[in-house]
Amino acid sequence: MLLHTNEQQAAVNQAREIFDNTEEAYGRAGTGLLVGNSAPIGPEAWRRIDQRVTRVQRNVLSVFDRLARANTTPVGVGDIMSYYPKITDSGEAQVSMDGRSNALQDQANVTFVGTPVPVIDSFIRLGWRQGEVLRKQNGMAIDVESMANAGRRVAEKLEDMALNGLPQIVVQGSPIYGLLNFPDRSTDTHGFTLATATGAQWLTAVGKVITQLEADKAYGKVTLFLNWGDWSYATRTDYTANYPKTIIQRIMELGQVAEIIPASNVPANQLVGIANIDTGEWGSVLSAMAPTSVVKNRANAQDDYVQGHMAMAATQFRSDASAQSQIAHVTQ
Repeated sequence: MLLHTNEQQAAVNQAREIFDNTEEAYGRAGTGLLVGNSAPIGPEAWRRIDQRVTRVQRNVLSVFDRLARANTTPVGVGDIMSYYPKITDSGEAQVSMDGRSNALQDQANVTFVGTPVPVIDSFIRLGWRQGEVLRKQNGMAIDVESMANAGRRVAEKLEDMALNGLPQIVVQGSPIYGLLNFPDRSTDTHGFTLATATGAQWLTAVGKVITQLEADKAYGKVTLFLNWGDWSYATRTDYTANYPKTIIQRIMELGQVAEIIPASNVPANQLVGIANIDTGEWGSVLSAMAPTSVVKNRANAQDDYVQGHMAMAATQFRSDASAQSQIAHVTQ
């Protein structure tokens, strides 16, 4: 998953400290509950919120986290777009015995492709008296479970973006693509229902992923993403009758397969492969702010508490000047 840079962490800590200091000032200036609850959240409460948010995931949201772990590029909050270059081959190598060669002198063509970096957030609102009731019951001024739910919503949106992109976000004609709709991914079909397929059919389907990657010169170990139900079937089903290994175990014996990652939101019967994922040649997760618990400042003691979760990130999948990428997508 995304980690905060030192700069991001400092900004988060400063915002929380300012909020708590303001709430304490309200409490000293007022006359208690008659003017509204002004209790600060406090460091221990923030720790509980952060820990709770990282645990709440109803689905298995593993695609975005694996991409972020493989390659993350920090960008600024003010960076609405982040660009990467596509560079053509240029020049040639000349061979001679006297070194008095005059090889073709050329210059590469460079084009820049941009990806928008959006803000993803989910907030809850509590009245000041609701906040006081919660604080009285458990010593906190906020609802941890509601905050965790907001965090889950943000995590789910990040996962959806990694797979399907955010087509509604378009800046200067550039949308945010996902693994399933990136235009320069390699595609093919396998023709099987994976939840009932034989071991040999599974090998054929995975082989199509590898073949598509190698056709794009994306050589190396492959990270394979697939639907959780399909993965579960393949972990419980023998490769063939009386064979001592399951389908998944047999696939992992392929020299080209590095890892198999199941995820709830990958559609059934679809396989997505990324070659050499940890090199970052496939692209990057652009991060202006890792998922963070936030609270909005209150101008008056009777104002509502508004708190939630926020992230500023985008998936940027890359291809070369020949539209070749490190990504293959095989469907039924």
